[in-house]
Amino acid sequence: MTTTMTTTTGDDGAVPEATRENDDEIKTRVIITGGGGFLGQYLAREILSERGRNGRLRCGSHPNARVIEVILADIVEPTESSFPDLESIARDGGVALRFVTGDVSDVDYCRSILLSGGVDGVRDGTTPHPAAVDVDVGLSIFHLGAVMSGAPPDLALKVNLHGTMNMLEAARAWQEKMSSTSSRSLSSSSSSISRPTFIFSSAGATIGAGHDADWVDHHDTISDSTRASPHTTYGTTKACAELLLADYSRRGYCDGRGVRLPTVIVRAGLPNAATTSCYSSVVREPLSGKDVVLPIGPNVLHAVTGCRSAISGMLAVHDAMPDDVDRILGYDRTVFLPARPVSLGMLAEATMRVVTRDSAARGMLGEITYDVDEVISGIVGSFPTRVDSSRAMALGAPFVPTVDDIVREYCEDFPHALAEGVVLRAKGGEDDEDSSMPPTPPPAAAAAIMMIEPNVDRVVALITGGGSGIGRATAIRLAGGGWGGSDGKGNNSDGKALRVGLVLVGRRPGPLEETKMLCVDGSSDDVGIDVLTISADVTNEDDVKRIMDLVVAHFARVDLLFNNAGVNIAPTSVEDVESADFIRVIDTNVTACWRMAKGVMRIMSAQTPRGGRIINNGSISAYTPRPFSAPYTASKHAVLGLTKCIALDGRRSNITCGQIDFGNVNSAMTRAVGGSAYSMSAGMPQANGTIAPEPCFSVEDAANAVFAMAALPLGANVLSMTVMASHMPFVGRG
Repeated sequence: MTTTMTTTTGDDGAVPEATRENDDEIKTRVIITGGGGFLGQYLAREILSERGRNGRLRCGSHPNARVIEVILADIVEPTESSFPDLESIARDGGVALRFVTGDVSDVDYCRSILLSGGVDGVRDGTTPHPAAVDVDVGLSIFHLGAVMSGAPPDLALKVNLHGTMNMLEAARAWQEKMSSTSSRSLSSSSSSISRPTFIFSSAGATIGAGHDADWVDHHDTISDSTRASPHTTYGTTKACAELLLADYSRRGYCDGRGVRLPTVIVRAGLPNAATTSCYSSVVREPLSGKDVVLPIGPNVLHAVTGCRSAISGMLAVHDAMPDDVDRILGYDRTVFLPARPVSLGMLAEATMRVVTRDSAARGMLGEITYDVDEVISGIVGSFPTRVDSSRAMALGAPFVPTVDDIVREYCEDFPHALAEGVVLRAKGGEDDEDSSMPPTPPPAAAAAIMMIEPNVDRVVALITGGGSGIGRATAIRLAGGGWGGSDGKGNNSDGKALRVGLVLVGRRPGPLEETKMLCVDGSSDDVGIDVLTISADVTNEDDVKRIMDLVVAHFARVDLLFNNAGVNIAPTSVEDVESADFIRVIDTNVTACWRMAKGVMRIMSAQTPRGGRIINNGSISAYTPRPFSAPYTASKHAVLGLTKCIALDGRRSNITCGQIDFGNVNSAMTRAVGGSAYSMSAGMPQANGTIAPEPCFSVEDAANAVFAMAALPLGANVLSMTVMASHMPFVGRG
């Protein structure tokens, strides 16, 4: 073991005078493993600074003990501190701040920092530091030291598992020494502080997802009771350590409390080795004026928390009184801290909102590009993002701030990390630019980002098949507002026009972006618009769940679903239809329609105000089919029944559902039916066996029909509407 130490004690090595005042006051020591890392330093500063705990922590049953010493323990001392003022804060508060280097996989090192204060030359803990065995001085251990998920498995076992065992054994040795000493002491406080508090930093990696046999998947809500099933050695070591923590607590060796940290953002300094470090890089690098290439797609949601909320949560769990912890946690001593699901795209948008438009327009921000690693993106995308943190919050852990506030907190905590000229927008205020000047277009870094403000009153429509045809025309029509809201005309209860939110879903990103630009161009300046595009396959259940997650994360509500996605095959007689073709049509036109309605109904049922409208794209084929159209006709007949069921089942949640049966809309689908040579202009099969051209009507007229339905108040519903080309062969006998 190699042990080195730096200190902010006096020049003679003595503890500062302030720590020896008021001998009757309860005092405590703090040891932070991983203390050289970003979170370790952040924690130490929060404990010592006036903005934070001002050098006060719970110790045993004493809620306000004075911290007299903080030891930062790590494998190496950082060459550059994340908080240059840390030493001066400790000195001004009369707190001895020590940095002791060593390896937690070395049992002697662990005993040394607990039992001797890490004093240089003391290796086995047999020559104690005076404060280390004082019966009136307690001990809090924050065990953050670990190697990240990308480390070799053997190293993870050595550091994360055996290192935690060594720290727990050292805590046990301290407890036993304190107990034997306090039994000979007349101090009334000694018995209540003889058990050290041991805060263990765990992770969500204890729970695995992504395999078909896993207990949970990406869309489930996980909690403290979710069964551990790690997919990595890193997660395995954390799960084992949680069990050890509970056992050592049960046996009275320490007061153990574990916190499962979500990904903590935005970390200052260089990226760490974690797979998800890009969730900090997407904010940190552009704000510093550096370009960044991200390996994970912009819409992949991941559970995160801010630095302040992570540290506040950790300290809240630490400071909860022992009786409350025993009552709430019992023998299961580890809790999930609160988390918020965000995507890289959401963080990029928030960054653009937090800085002034002038900062963005002048090219001061670095450019964001994506070079997606599908393997990494898939792994991160498989992680659950919904977390039930009720036990942690019962102990006092705070809620996670908004995405904008997470970015803002980073800017406020690390102003020196921002590029020269980057200015924060006043919170809740307007830009500091001349309002008489026209807005400047955003830089290349944000050209593809539609900045979606949180907590804005909107009316939100979700459109499948939004990249072309009726879907595109409907999106453009809805972009101008005048639909939904309390009156069905796009206004809130005060008569003020609601901003429009559009969610465009389709397989191909390019056409979706084209639709988005057309919607922005066609929107009303009086209303305003936000557009989210999602490339997804609505026949894939996981994709549909991802769509719902993104909608909730960006808009927190849905007022209208237009179930528009659909496919057809070339005209084929029943006996010649391939099974795969039949299934593909049913999956797209029926099953996907049901899945989208299911997801949206859950959102509509929970939102405020409650309710919404679903419009299904039907067809006159449902009751008057063409020859050779069995798959398509069967699918649209099924949609007719599904529409009625949704209308019935949605009543209790104020959800209405109707269907528009279109006939001969001039779209890509009718210009080459099923990719065949058949089209409305060239000719379609007729009931008398002939092939004849048929009249069509425009997608814009079809969109007007959707708008007419959407513009009704929820108290009125059109269950079924037929919209057709006026002279098509449908009414009568041809």
